[in-house]
Amino acid sequence: MKLRPALLVAFSALLLTGCLYSREFSDLRRDIEHTYPEADFDREVYVSIGPRFLHSVGWIAGLVPEPEAQMARDYLYDIRKIKVGVYRTEYLPPLDEVDLPTLQHFTENGWEVAVKVRERDEMIWVLYREQGETIRDLYVVVLSDEELVMTRIEGRLNDLFLKVVADHDFIADIDWDW
Repeated sequence: MKLRPALLVAFSALLLTGCLYSREFSDLRRDIEHTYPEADFDREVYVSIGPRFLHSVGWIAGLVPEPEAQMARDYLYDIRKIKVGVYRTEYLPPLDEVDLPTLQHFTENGWEVAVKVRERDEMIWVLYREQGETIRDLYVVVLSDEELVMTRIEGRLNDLFLKVVADHDFIADIDWDW
């Protein structure tokens, strides 16, 4: 039974391969606060999941005989890293007055805006970055009077999107009303 502590340490190392801070997310939050001095955000959650953890989860999913687990394994294979930051909005001016010129630094660094949605109570930006002919990064920013949520996914996203489209029946059956 001497193997049990070693397995616990190894599993903990896999879980802790992410970081607890993202300069990129903090800079964007500060840019928003600078553009709108009355805006204020408090960090609630930041998670960064790296390739070792994602590949380990994919490997475990591959051992499960259920088709959904096999699909999850296939999806995870194309993802290299996931970062998620959630900030509670303490104050934000009315969203009809908000326009984020700070996102311009994304376009200056090779990001393209795929979608920009402005609704009464939230704004959403979906950006992507290519390397050659391959989408390598996806960045989603959701700003509302309740939260600022930032997500970045890195990997072979063309392959991932093709798998998702091919599995559209599976995706359509998911209950997205959390």
